[in-house]
Amino acid sequence: MKSESVPLAIVTGGSAGLGTYIAAALLRNRYRVVIVGRDADRLDQASRHLISLMGTVVGTGATPTDSGQPGLGQVSAESMLVAEIADVGDADQVAALFRRVQDRFGRLDALINTVGASDRGLIENLSTDRLQDLWRRNVVTALLCSQAAIPALESSGGVIVNIGSLASKVGARYIGGYAIAKHGLAGLTGQLRLELKSRGVHVALVSPGPIRRDDAGARYQQQLDDRLPSQAAQPGGGARLKGLPPEKVAQAVVRCIQNRKPDVVMPGYLRPLIAVGHAFPRLGDWLLLKFTSSKSER
Repeated sequence: MKSESVPLAIVTGGSAGLGTYIAAALLRNRYRVVIVGRDADRLDQASRHLISLMGTVVGTGATPTDSGQPGLGQVSAESMLVAEIADVGDADQVAALFRRVQDRFGRLDALINTVGASDRGLIENLSTDRLQDLWRRNVVTALLCSQAAIPALESSGGVIVNIGSLASKVGARYIGGYAIAKHGLAGLTGQLRLELKSRGVHVALVSPGPIRRDDAGARYQQQLDDRLPSQAAQPGGGARLKGLPPEKVAQAVVRCIQNRKPDVVMPGYLRPLIAVGHAFPRLGDWLLLKFTSSKSER
């Protein structure tokens, strides 16, 4: 099968964490995937891991499947995965990245912006330098990549998916700078969706709660000081939520692309609670404090 018929997705932040899981899910769904990261070694490790997961061959849609679904041709896993080094917070590097992808493949069907950074602290102690760094990582990276992707996505009728957080929807204890940045990402997503709808480009926000990972609870220990309780280092700043399996979040991203959903909240049962909180702020604040209080505060 000619490569032109294989849909192409770019996953920023694809060299680690959720980005790698999303890349794997896309590969399983017959996408050619470009993973983007700043570190060559981590990109190489991620590529090896993804290729090992896929085996030596993957489907492209050319040969009928056992279930009778349209075609599954067999090509090498290596030909379906490309690693690109770029700092997606740098406008020149982003422009060069998308030129390389366009020159090589001539198409783009999905852009998944997973680059971001969280934080621990109180707003009263948040420095402007730290906030600018969080804004650059969580918002500017998605803005630059989305701007660069628009022409190709308009040609394909493609999709942009921005990976937000529950902090895109509501504030939370001890992660104030992160919530500011993720609310900005939510605003960017909504604005892009309205602007690009008439041009055939769909834009979505996926907002998961804390994602299960091996170093949960240890990542932010060094950011704690006497003003923060130990709870602050926990996922979600200590929110009483079970960690989401990253595979489940990745599958939700693929469904979001396939079904062109505008907004996904995980776990789903929180969506009505968030809506209630927006409609009735006092009740919303009470719910937030209840969900994030430590045992000693209950």
